[in-house]
Amino acid sequence: MTPDVAEQAVIGRIRAAAKYRGVHADTIADIVRQESGKAANATDLERRARLKLHRVVAGYLLTGRITRLVRDLAGAAESDAARRELCRAVLAAHFSTAERLPDLDRFYPALFGAIGPVRSVADLACALNPFTVPWLRDVTDAEYAGYDLNLAYVEPGRAFLADRYPGCSVAHHDVLVGPDAITADVALLLKTYHNIEDRQPGAGLRLVTELGSPVVVVSFPVRTMTGRPAPFSWRLLAGLTGFAASRGWQADRLELPTELVVVVRKASVAVQASSVRPGDAAEEAGADGAAG
Repeated sequence: MTPDVAEQAVIGRIRAAAKYRGVHADTIADIVRQESGKAANATDLERRARLKLHRVVAGYLLTGRITRLVRDLAGAAESDAARRELCRAVLAAHFSTAERLPDLDRFYPALFGAIGPVRSVADLACALNPFTVPWLRDVTDAEYAGYDLNLAYVEPGRAFLADRYPGCSVAHHDVLVGPDAITADVALLLKTYHNIEDRQPGAGLRLVTELGSPVVVVSFPVRTMTGRPAPFSWRLLAGLTGFAASRGWQADRLELPTELVVVVRKASVAVQASSVRPGDAAEEAGADGAAG
């Protein structure tokens, strides 16, 4: 069996697995191809790819069932307080957004107070963050577009936004794969940069470089899921801010109790600049040095 045939066979078996049916096909193919050069044979390749996918998809972060909560939201009264209470319940079902709940009322005011007015926001690897749009609307009327590779997050986010927030959307898309254009005045990478680096060292810097957004907000967790300090966050933050400085970009830090935030301003990138095409600038980013 040739390497290409072996890869396609593994991709087909993984895509057919119930566990990964919600994962974008591009993600599965990308990971299989990355692992192919390390594998001894097709069996080893499938084992490696499934292990990497398990870490990438991080289904264990979804700590509660949200179907009923989303249905309750669709039928909720017009009371803003009631809607926000239900949104908080949905956000509590995912470790990352649950961790942000104590800071949620001040998160967007602090963020956009530093950024200033924008017309569009791209939320990359958004998971359940579309359910924070009621708080986003307190500070900006910008168009909101979320992107995630897992349908388990995309479908409820779509249903929620379609019901209440015209001009807002969620797309099933892997931001590291494919030529699809993603442009916005500001791109959010909230507590996902370290996961991107785990998937492919250097990919975080490449993505920040390639985004057609003049402002990229990157945040890092303060603690791990076990409650211990997260030293990897400080290491990756230092790598990102050093890289920004080498490019002549401005990098401003905001510290919240539950996450570290860096606002990167890419002076050389104009609003509505070229489309995001993850992967094209791999050689350039690698030459500058990757955090990881």
